[in-house]
Amino acid sequence: MALPTPDPVQMTMKTLLATIAFSSLLTCQSPASAETEFQWGMGVSAGIGAEAQITADKCSVQDPKPAAKKQDPKPAVKKPDPKKPDPKKQDPKPGKNEKDPKKDPKANGKEEPRIDRPDENQPVPTGTDPADIAAMKSAEDMLRAEKRLQQEIRAGKITGLDKILPFDELTSWPYEDGLKGMPKRVKKLSGKKVLMTGFMLPIDEVQNIKEFLLVESLWSCCYGQPPDIHGIVRVVMPKKKTTDYFFDPLKLIGTFKVEATMMDGYCVDIYQLHCETLEALKFK
Repeated sequence: MALPTPDPVQMTMKTLLATIAFSSLLTCQSPASAETEFQWGMGVSAGIGAEAQITADKCSVQDPKPAAKKQDPKPAVKKPDPKKPDPKKQDPKPGKNEKDPKKDPKANGKEEPRIDRPDENQPVPTGTDPADIAAMKSAEDMLRAEKRLQQEIRAGKITGLDKILPFDELTSWPYEDGLKGMPKRVKKLSGKKVLMTGFMLPIDEVQNIKEFLLVESLWSCCYGQPPDIHGIVRVVMPKKKTTDYFFDPLKLIGTFKVEATMMDGYCVDIYQLHCETLEALKFK
């Protein structure tokens, strides 16, 4: 059975109508609607990306830009309370060469005893015998030091107390035994604070000395006539204080005592000086 042949005019009209209908459909979709659809699509994508970023941030705990309060680079300085002492202005703890005011006797109105120490390079005699001292220093050096000491005393350059107690006053009477024949003026010196000068004569030690003999002349002890018992003063150092041997002349301040010290039935000394300060006199 043969199909009917389509009419060419009808086919042309149908094609034209289809084209017009398709164009109308495209015209109904305005640019604003297309843009809105595009933006909505981008928003969805952005929302998905933001949600993924928030989830990742929660997992990593660290916020790349934490919302913290801005701090002032110059914090406000708290004004000190005038009633409370500033710890920064308090005196530091004293060092080895500094005195603690709590332990300083000056805080109680008393002066710290001055106890000189000899120079480290000063030679020390090997023993306490006068011959050892004489070997260390020549007779010329001894005489020179004694002469200079007397010059300083006469010139009034040795100060500390109003008057120096000289050995001449202590030896101005003929010694017999003990305190026999001692003048009253000498006995009255007992218990008084005095200043004396002289030279050190060790008893049994040349270092960390607690007691030593003070004499007017080392030269007479080593080369001449040794002094009698009333020409010697036994010096007692303060408690917990010692000294080493000095060849230099000494200036001492302390309490003078007049008392016979007996040992094995013999009187070994009648004068004692309880030393408070010991100063080595170094003349230029």
